[in-house]
Amino acid sequence: MDSSVLHKRSFWATVLLVLVFSGLSARIVYIQIVSHERFSELALAERMLSEELPQSRGLIFDRNKEPLVQNQFVRDIIADRYHLTDIHVCRRGVAASEGLSVKEVSRKYDPDEIKGRFILLAENLLQKTLGLTGSPLKELTHGNSNKDRMVIYRSLDFVQAEKIKVMMEERKIGGFHFEDSSRRYYPNPGRLVQLLGYTDVTNTGKEGIEKKFNGELEGFPGYRLVERTRRSSEMLSNYSKEVAPINGSNIQLTIDMGLQNIVEEQLEYAVRKYSPEKIMAIFMNPETGEILSMASRPHFNQFTKEGERKIHPISDRYEPGSTFKIVSLAGVYDRDLVKPNTMFYCHNGYYRESGFTLKDHRGYTDLSAEGILAKSSNIGAYKLAKLLGRHSFYNYIKDFGFSQKTGVELTAESSGTLTKPDTSRWSKSSLSRIAMGYEVDVTALQMVSALSVIANGGVLLKPQIIKSIQSEDGVLIRDFKAQKVRRVIHESAANMVKNAMVTVVEKGGTGTRAAVEGFMVAGKTGTALKPRNPRNLGYHSGRYVVSFMGFLPADNPKLAGIVIVDDPKGDEKLYGGTVAAPIFQKISKAAMPYLGVEPLIVHRKASRSLNNVRGGAF
Repeated sequence: MDSSVLHKRSFWATVLLVLVFSGLSARIVYIQIVSHERFSELALAERMLSEELPQSRGLIFDRNKEPLVQNQFVRDIIADRYHLTDIHVCRRGVAASEGLSVKEVSRKYDPDEIKGRFILLAENLLQKTLGLTGSPLKELTHGNSNKDRMVIYRSLDFVQAEKIKVMMEERKIGGFHFEDSSRRYYPNPGRLVQLLGYTDVTNTGKEGIEKKFNGELEGFPGYRLVERTRRSSEMLSNYSKEVAPINGSNIQLTIDMGLQNIVEEQLEYAVRKYSPEKIMAIFMNPETGEILSMASRPHFNQFTKEGERKIHPISDRYEPGSTFKIVSLAGVYDRDLVKPNTMFYCHNGYYRESGFTLKDHRGYTDLSAEGILAKSSNIGAYKLAKLLGRHSFYNYIKDFGFSQKTGVELTAESSGTLTKPDTSRWSKSSLSRIAMGYEVDVTALQMVSALSVIANGGVLLKPQIIKSIQSEDGVLIRDFKAQKVRRVIHESAANMVKNAMVTVVEKGGTGTRAAVEGFMVAGKTGTALKPRNPRNLGYHSGRYVVSFMGFLPADNPKLAGIVIVDDPKGDEKLYGGTVAAPIFQKISKAAMPYLGVEPLIVHRKASRSLNNVRGGAF
């Protein structure tokens, strides 16, 4: 090969080498200078951890701003996968445990064995101090976990958290840090438990107000970026980003805790005396629909979560018995079919019609329309409903709010049930059965709402449990006002029913034990046989659901309520007038001075007696 060819080849080889080295040099320059910032950011990102800044859950108050729910600040233990699997952190922990130097640990064990020993040390500490079982760190440190952090234990008090933190530092157990959080605290244990509900370990609302208004109460967490280090837990980066949390809104209920305590105490006394299967009570302002008290037994423990969590007064259905008789009386008054003194023949307590028989607890001959309610005649109630006719009676029942949800701001409300006319379920006896409070299922809230229609002059109001929602700093977000659903009956008809209900509590009526000295009380008793298991037909013999509902002062109602006792036990006669009425009386007697209602003795005229004036007979 001649020298010219060799010279050309050498030249091109040199050019190629220059080009290669130039490219490499350019790449190095690009990496070191041009992309330095980018790669620095990527490296930093590898060391950064997003740490959540917990928000405070909103508070719940009664109508007088008494706190019903508060927050207790606690600490959570957080495990960090980056540290738990970092060989340098693991060596230090094993070395401290075995009394060796870090170099000795490196010589004695391979990296996987070091990590395994360290995780075991950490888990043993957690098991000893917190009572944890199993392998709480397995999910975070084994396999292909994509989690960077995990909550190991929630809601430690500050003292306990500090003790565990010191133990970890002494034993060189890295990979854990402590975050402040809050948990719910209920300052009135055993009060309003179903209504308020509770929160789970994540501070998410479960049941009651906590669940219904979880979105308003929970707020939004903030966060900050934290730089991870090998030798300590974490340190704040100089260029970390921090976004402050937004705390939850506060909720003010219509509940009056003073009245609530009065009601709760009487229910507790009744439970001890009668050992019922259930007992419940609701009291409201009949002019606004605001629920002032709601209580029931059995309830549940907000801390252990044991017991019945549902809100019985809105979810439990029952056949109301004679308290339901106000509907047929209101209907005939509203249609101007009878007057209070219109007389009805009640067949001496035994009436037979094609296909069914009706009985009264006593034999009555003639009763006025008003007297039918005072004496709680089943026969008389049927004759009132018969005057209306099944379709008109059904429409009045619907207008009073039965067989439909009230719309109260709570979860799991029942609509109740009502047989429709002209259906296969409507029998020859249905009109008579519904008139005296059977073949219709209602809730306690529906009954007290219907009662308020009579008390306020004929208007159905939406029951209210929420008064307002406010921001943390007191700015009004939403104000809840009284909501009129519909006018049910004329005011004159409501007043006539009201007068009839007053006679129930006066001498000769079934509800005399509900009388409160110094006040005119309007009321109605109810005693219904307790049905058997829904799969079976018929009723239990001698077992009742008894109730009393009423309002006072009758001439200017400030408080309307109902007491329902499911299957009371005892030696006395277990009727609405003997069991539920006295409970109502004790509550009302204490409630009037508490609410600032002054007594006014009202003497009714003799012309208001039951059988003073007679009209035509039906």
